[in-house]
Amino acid sequence: MNKGFWANQWHKYRRKKTVLGIVFDFMFTALLVAMLFPASRKIVSSTIIRYSMFQPRETKEVSYLNDTDYNWHVESMDGELLELSSLKGKVIFINFWATWCPPCIAEMPSIQRLYDEYQDDMAFIIVSQESKSTLRNFIDQKGYTFPVYMLRSRQPDVFSSRSIPASFLISPKGQVMMKKQGAARWDGDNVKELIEKMLK
Repeated sequence: MNKGFWANQWHKYRRKKTVLGIVFDFMFTALLVAMLFPASRKIVSSTIIRYSMFQPRETKEVSYLNDTDYNWHVESMDGELLELSSLKGKVIFINFWATWCPPCIAEMPSIQRLYDEYQDDMAFIIVSQESKSTLRNFIDQKGYTFPVYMLRSRQPDVFSSRSIPASFLISPKGQVMMKKQGAARWDGDNVKELIEKMLK
């Protein structure tokens, strides 16, 4: 096929479309091409999810952690073990995630912003089952500063989930105030108002 053929096809296409329509067509085509490659697929998926996330809601089910629920530990990136029981009496944010999970990646910036604001007032436990090197590479690349831990004992049933990300916001009295499976915007006003209430 010669250049004249393609020029003719382009001319027909332009006559049928508005400028906005052409822009959308090119964006859609670029999106489809990006989804064909695993590396760009994760980036595109997490970006789409990030702009469609909502704030989590306070759970309607009243449930409290018991002593057994506090009886598990995680390991920090520096190799230090952290017992959840040592955090009794604090507001605790727990998040289970993985570097290969687009919804997890999507909500990470909002978790970082929440951490920036409340790191001195509450405990953050961001947990993965991946290797230390995988986690360190991801965190360093993204520039996140929240504490990342590796699971070193089976988490209690109260924190079990069939999917990730899975997040829990615990009150100083041990009440599960928020429980969210799937990506959420954790730096929204609803979350902050609840945290402020628990900190008083």
